[in-house]
Parts: sequence; C-alpha cells; structure tokens
Amino acid sequence: MKEQSKSNRWLTAVLLTPTGLWFAFMLVLPLIVILVFSFGERAPVGGYAGGFTLEHYANLGARLKAFTNTLTYAPVGTLLSLLVAYPLAYYLAIKVNRRYKLILLVLVIVPFWTSLLIRTYAWIYILGGKGLPSILDWIGFEGVRLINTPGAVLMGIVYGYLPLMVFPIYVSLEKLNKSYLEASSDLGASPYKTFMQVTLPLSMPGVATGCMLVFILLMGEFLIPAFLGGGKVFFIGNALVDLFLQSRNWPFGSAISITLVVIMLITVSLYMRMTMRNSKTGVDESLM
Repeated sequence: MKEQSKSNRWLTAVLLTPTGLWFAFMLVLPLIVILVFSFGERAPVGGYAGGFTLEHYANLGARLKAFTNTLTYAPVGTLLSLLVAYPLAYYLAIKVNRRYKLILLVLVIVPFWTSLLIRTYAWIYILGGKGLPSILDWIGFEGVRLINTPGAVLMGIVYGYLPLMVFPIYVSLEKLNKSYLEASSDLGASPYKTFMQVTLPLSMPGVATGCMLVFILLMGEFLIPAFLGGGKVFFIGNALVDLFLQSRNWPFGSAISITLVVIMLITVSLYMRMTMRNSKTGVDESLM
C-alpha cells in the first residue's frame, strides 16, 4: 500500500513538473525581473540601470491620483457590472425557455467578437466625442456630452466587462437545484425571501468569481480611461504606459507595478475570505 502511494506521488510530481516549470517561467520570472528593476535606477537615455535604491518607492506619492482613481473606479465599476449582470444572468438561468437560452447567451458574448478598441471608439461616437454628432442628440438630449467624464469611463467599463460578470453567475444559477426554490415557496416564503435566503447565497461562488475577474482586469485597465476619460480619469495602467513607453522610467514604473500587485493580493484575499464566509453563513441559515 505504501509503495503504491509513493508511486502515485512520483507520478503526480512527474505530470505536474512541466506545468510548474511553465508557470514559473511565465509568471514568477517576470515578477522577479520587475522586482529587480524597481530597486534600480533610470539610465541616462531611459530604461534600466543597475544599482540599489528605495527612491522610487518613496516617490509613489507622485502617482497618488492614479492610485486613488484606480482604487475608486475599479470597485465601483465592478459593483455596477454586478448590478447589471446579476438580473441578466438570473433571467437567462431561471426564467428563459431552454430553446431560446443558447441564442441569448450568444448575444451576450457577441461583443467579444470585436476588438475592445473598436467598441471603445463606438462609445466615443455614442457619448458625443469632439467633432462628432452625439446619438444623445437624436433622442432629445441636445448639447449633452458625456465624453471625457467619470460617467463615460464607468459606462465603458460596464459595457466592456459585462460578459465576464454574467457567465460565472449564470453557471452558478444554472447549477442551482430548483427543488430548493420550490420547497421555499411551499413553506410560504415570498419570492423576495426565497431570493435573499436561497438563490443569492447559493449563487455567491459565481458572484465572487465574476467580481474577481472584473476587478483584477480593471486594476490594470488603461484603454477605456484613455479614450473615454480624455486624460481626466487617469488609472495606474495609464501611468504605467506613460512611464514605460513615454518617459522610459522603467524602475519607477516597476515600483508602481509591484505596489499594484501587493494591493491586489491584499484586496483579493480579504474579499475572497469575506465572500466565502458570508456564502457559507447564508447557505447554512437558508437550510435550517
């Protein structure tokens, strides 16, 4: 028995070694390079020069606005995406006739068939970009221009990331045992109580997954703020583009990148712990 167990461990190790090496090469090694860069100095012509200094970490306050915007709009954009996605996912999973479900799911994912760049340009036209007629004019809001505002950025975020929020929630709701809903109704619970005490707690894994997908990607977003914010809504992603491609201050950009990774790890860990705890508590209460 022990020999078989040892053999299984060796087989598992052999099978996981290629994946582990690939993971280390594609994820860990680049992070190590960025970490080393963050303690270096900027070369006279830009880029990276050797050395060791904490100057770039001490100067993080110079990009405080970018951090503040990102840490404000990323959670707000995630929440707005959730508020739009959950009713849609609920309708697709619970209410829609099975024969139409596939068609509607395809319609949700259709925007992903087009480049985000093209879709963002379309929003510039919709919101009334400079020199362009606004669709808002056609529906009676003449002279209204939402482009280059925080509202425009949030609209672009919700539109761009909605499918990533819808599908995890849809999968959780699709797997939901419908007998729980019937039992809750038979015991006299109102539809609102059934949703709050049964449906919502049991769908929390999908909610958590969708929120993490959207939040993590938003923390590095730069295209939507650049196009729809007009430079007035500056994310960390925009700061990194500027530091690496324009001013070529790689060490400072690397310090910001490492700080962003640390913030994301802390935020995601706290969120996942809180979500899983609330989900378990909600399910236990609903089954009592």
